[in-house]
Amino acid sequence: MVLAACGSEGGDTAADDETPNREGRLIYGEGTAFPENLMPLIAAGNSVATGNIIGRILPAPFIIQPDFTVAYDEALLTSEPTSEREGDGQTVVYELNPDAVWSDGTDITADDFEFTWQLQRSSDPADGGCPALLSTTGFDQIGSVEGSEDGKTVTVTYDTPYPDWKSIFTLFPAHLLDTGDPAENCAMVTEGWPTANGIPEDISGGPWQLQGDRVDAGSQVLSLVPNPEWYGEGPFLEALIYQTIGDESNVVVSAMQSGEIDLVNPQPQLDLVGQIQDLEPNVESSIDFGLSFEHFDLNTANVHLAKPEVREAFALALDREAIVAATVGAFDSRAQVLNNRFYVNNQPEYEDTAPEEFSTQDVPGAIAMLESVGYTIGADGVAVHPQDGRLALTMSTTQNNPLREDTIDLASAQVAQAGFAIEKFLDPDIFAGADRPTSLEARGFDIALFAWVSSPFVSGNVSLYQSDGGQNYAGVSNEEVDALLELLSTEIDPDESARLANEADAILWEEMATIPLYQKPSFTAWSSEFDNIEPNATLAGPLWNAKEIALAG
Repeated sequence: MVLAACGSEGGDTAADDETPNREGRLIYGEGTAFPENLMPLIAAGNSVATGNIIGRILPAPFIIQPDFTVAYDEALLTSEPTSEREGDGQTVVYELNPDAVWSDGTDITADDFEFTWQLQRSSDPADGGCPALLSTTGFDQIGSVEGSEDGKTVTVTYDTPYPDWKSIFTLFPAHLLDTGDPAENCAMVTEGWPTANGIPEDISGGPWQLQGDRVDAGSQVLSLVPNPEWYGEGPFLEALIYQTIGDESNVVVSAMQSGEIDLVNPQPQLDLVGQIQDLEPNVESSIDFGLSFEHFDLNTANVHLAKPEVREAFALALDREAIVAATVGAFDSRAQVLNNRFYVNNQPEYEDTAPEEFSTQDVPGAIAMLESVGYTIGADGVAVHPQDGRLALTMSTTQNNPLREDTIDLASAQVAQAGFAIEKFLDPDIFAGADRPTSLEARGFDIALFAWVSSPFVSGNVSLYQSDGGQNYAGVSNEEVDALLELLSTEIDPDESARLANEADAILWEEMATIPLYQKPSFTAWSSEFDNIEPNATLAGPLWNAKEIALAG
C-alpha cells in the first residue's frame, strides 16, 4: 500500500521524433492536503497528492489499470518482463526501451534498477539500510540486480520468490542521487524532497516534468510541463496543473461550474454528487469502487487502548452499518461494510472474516467489557479507570474532508453510549514525519481515521500489520500474524496467497488494533472539453493516463 508502487504513465513508444501537437492545459483540483514532501518512500511523502504527482514523473515497469489488472509500460519496456522460478529463488528480466532516457538525456539503465533496490532493501543502518523507509517489502528479498546489453537488459534475482514483483521498481535516477555512501543516501531519503523545493535537478523519466520555478507552495499550485526528452507518445497538453482546492462541496462545484478546474476526484458526498451531476453535459462524472478503504487505527501505545478489552469495547460500541448508511451509502446503494483488511468487497479473494459479535452494535457488551478490566461509568456517562483515569480519547483525521468529519461525529455519538469520550481533531500533520508529535509516524494519536490507498498487490500490506512494520501505526504485534505475513511475502500461488491473507486477517480481528469501515467509492468529474479522461479508482489515480488527455475535437 505504499504510494511508490506502480504508478507511472505508459504507452506505445513513439514511432518518430516528431513533437506532438500540444494545445491547452488541464487544471486538476486536488481534494487532499497540499503535499508536504514529494519523496514517496517516507511518511511525509506517503499521501494521495504526492502519488498523483510522482506517478507522472518517475517511471515504473507496470501500470495499474482501472479494472485492477496490471499492464507493463510499453514506453519504458520493449516487451512483457519474464519471471521464472530458479531453485529456491526467482529471476525477473526486463528489456528496456533503447530510447528511454531521463530528462537530462542520461539513459535509463540497470544502474537505476540497482540503485532503486539498494535504496530500499533494508531499514537497518547496521546493514546499510535506512530507518525512514516506509517499507522494504520485496526489495529485501532481492539478492542481485545486474545489467547487460549496455544496461538495457536488467536481471533481478530474488533469494526467495516475491509474488508481487510487478509492484516495485518505481525508478530513482542513480546518476543524480547515488553518492556511493548508504548513510548519505539515507540522509537524502530521510529529508526527502520538500515540495517547495521541487525535485532534484527537475529530473523526470516520465512524460511530465516538474520544474522548480513552477512550484508555488504559498498558493498550493504545481505546474507540470511535457518532458522534452520523453521517449513515448504524447503528452498532448501544454501543461498539467495541480491546484489544491479541498473537498468542500460548494468550492468543488463552483470551480467546476465556472471552468476554473477541469478535473476533480473528491471525496464523494450526497450534495456534491448531485450538484455535479446537474452540470451535465458540460461536466461528466463517474462513481467507481476502488481498492482503498477507510478504517480506524487504535494506537496501542495509549494507556487505555493498550488494553485489548478497551479496543474490543470500542468495536462493540460501533454501529458500522449505520455509519455506512449515513455516509457513502447515502449516494450509492452499492456501499457496504468492509470486513477484511487485505481485500475489498468486489475482489474475488474477499472473505468476510469478522466475528459475528461485531456485525451489530452491542453497547451492553461494550460496557461489560470495560467493567471486566476495572472501568466504571461515571455520573457524566464517561468510563473511568482507577489508575488510568477517564476514557477520554482524541480521534484524528485529515483536514478538508467533510465525509470523515461526519464519520467521526457518528462514531463518537455511538461509542459515547458505552462510556467513551471522543474529541475530534483535524490534524494538519497526520501524514507528516516523526518530528511532528501528532503524526501517524510519531504515533502521537489516540484513534486515527484515514484510508489505506491500496493496490492489487496484497503483499504490500505486510508493513501495515507485521510487528515493527514501517506503516504499523497502531503498533499491533502478533507472532501468528507475523508468521503468516512472512509466508505471504514469498507465496506465488494466488489461491494460497489469498488463504494466508484471509487467515491473517481473522487473527487481526482478535487484536482489534485496526477496524475496517468501508471500501471507498471514488468520484471523478471532468470537463467535457477534454477527451481520454478515464477514471481509475486504484492508487494510480485519476491522472494515471494524463499523457493521453487532449482537448476535445
